[in-house]
Amino acid sequence: MQNELLSSFLSRLNSVPDIRQAKKVNYPLNEILFLTLNATLSDCTEWQEIVDFGNDKLDWLRQYYPYENGIPSHDTLNRALSLIDTEAFSDIFQSWANADLNLPAGTLISIDGKKLRGSATKAQQQTKRSEGGKGAVHLLGAWCNDIGLCLSVKEVDEKENEIKAIPYILNDLEIKGCMISIDAMGCHKKITENICLREADYVIGLKSNQENLLKAAISIFANKENIPNTPEARYVEYTKDHGRAEERIYTVISSDCIIDAKVKEGWPTLQTIIRVESRRYTLATKKDSSDIRYYISSAKLSAELMGAYIRGHWGIENRLHWDLDVYWGEDASRKQVNNIAANFGIILRTAHNLLKMVDVKMSIKRKLKKCARSDEYRQRILGK
Repeated sequence: MQNELLSSFLSRLNSVPDIRQAKKVNYPLNEILFLTLNATLSDCTEWQEIVDFGNDKLDWLRQYYPYENGIPSHDTLNRALSLIDTEAFSDIFQSWANADLNLPAGTLISIDGKKLRGSATKAQQQTKRSEGGKGAVHLLGAWCNDIGLCLSVKEVDEKENEIKAIPYILNDLEIKGCMISIDAMGCHKKITENICLREADYVIGLKSNQENLLKAAISIFANKENIPNTPEARYVEYTKDHGRAEERIYTVISSDCIIDAKVKEGWPTLQTIIRVESRRYTLATKKDSSDIRYYISSAKLSAELMGAYIRGHWGIENRLHWDLDVYWGEDASRKQVNNIAANFGIILRTAHNLLKMVDVKMSIKRKLKKCARSDEYRQRILGK
């Protein structure tokens, strides 16, 4: 018997729109998607590898779908997946990833973008759009670091359009009581107000795209009288790994310290400003480096907890984007036809979520190899 996870996934897989002419279709789209997903779970990402996997595992695949005409060619796979409407596909992924998800108060949800550099040639990326140029595909995702799952992924035209896409992602997620973290690209009044209207909080990077607020932040930290000398307001953290020792000092100040009334009125949801001072020492080169970053937040929390949220934001880079590039080669992939890069990115994130749900202490690499060797383990990953 298939359990609820697999049944839920297959039902959504069956609903992916297929724009191909029905009379000419020999390979149903749900069969193509199921084949591709299980191949990626088994460390196969190139079309010929996916075809080989399908031919080797045809009897196993037929436990789920008929595959009356066998396994499609690599050209058929490429064409069929490139024609899928990415927006509809990403909506189906999101509905599956968030099904029955009940996140406790204070859960961190991080929003960040990822550019798929290999999705367009260098010549295309360096040519003006008006002259036939093409930008690399850019995917904006939502990641829950606490449970290690991707909750949403949307394609955006360019990095600058993340600003427009962020509200769409947030509006489709249940974020009440959560903490939303975004880099400085998302530091906009409407985004912060939208988060708070949804009864969530935010911690967002602050840079020169909000010049007046950044100047105000630098100014209030320059006045030592504004900095409370309490454990709640200041937290020091030391780490030592990968040949580098680092000290991070987190300091939290109330937004009430902002003197400029116009600046303060422009950010009605702002409660605290956070400064992070990082000092690094590289053991190999014996060189020091340092930097100072600023963040804004709608929450009044201790410096230690704010530090945990700020560090947690990078989970989307270190635990999702890194895995996608290292284990599946997403950034280097040369899938460039129509919607193929974005659609394959959704498949990879589906595979990543499935692998993360089982044997949490086992590496992704080891799971991929086990899926390739064992039909039983692959069935376990699918939730059967």
